[in-house]
Amino acid sequence: MAVLLTLSVLFVVMGIRRFFRGKLISASIQSLSGVSLFLAGLLSLSIAVNLYSYDRLTYEQNIAQLIFTQIDKQQFRAKISYANQNKVDEFLIRGDEWQMDARVIKWHSWAQLLGLNSQYRLERISGRYSDIEEEQLKPRTVYSLNSGNEIDYWKLINNYKKWLPWIDTHYGSAAYLPMIDKTIYSLSLTQTGLIARTIK
Repeated sequence: MAVLLTLSVLFVVMGIRRFFRGKLISASIQSLSGVSLFLAGLLSLSIAVNLYSYDRLTYEQNIAQLIFTQIDKQQFRAKISYANQNKVDEFLIRGDEWQMDARVIKWHSWAQLLGLNSQYRLERISGRYSDIEEEQLKPRTVYSLNSGNEIDYWKLINNYKKWLPWIDTHYGSAAYLPMIDKTIYSLSLTQTGLIARTIK
């Protein structure tokens, strides 16, 4: 990114100098090249900032802990603490089971050699009913676990995968377990997806 932005400034400066020397065509070409490099640098910066919201994944690691407290029939208060963030979220979840969804980006092996480990981002938590009829008829709850203000690079990857050779695959992963009063769960992620375990 720094190289692209530096080159863009150099090209623009050279274009301006050629303009004052009366070389309009070459000045225009260099200026356009500089602007193009600048835009490419901004795009790279935007992608890097967005990917920073994903967390690096190199092995099975704990990413969240969930504690459920029952407040009524098929109603639980979920308290979620995150391994990589200094915050705690609380949600009212309806149903018999909780489900956590994540997005995972996995790079090709040659890109991993350059330091690009697989990355993940938790997307949502929701409630599930064990009975299909209840799932169809009873009120459902689902909450986003990210701000939603970022550019949707997930959609870009879907649309332009063939132009992104360093990405091996991208996929959604989900895990769910029954909600039990005063039970603690751990949520881990590996290269193959989410894993939920009952701790206590």
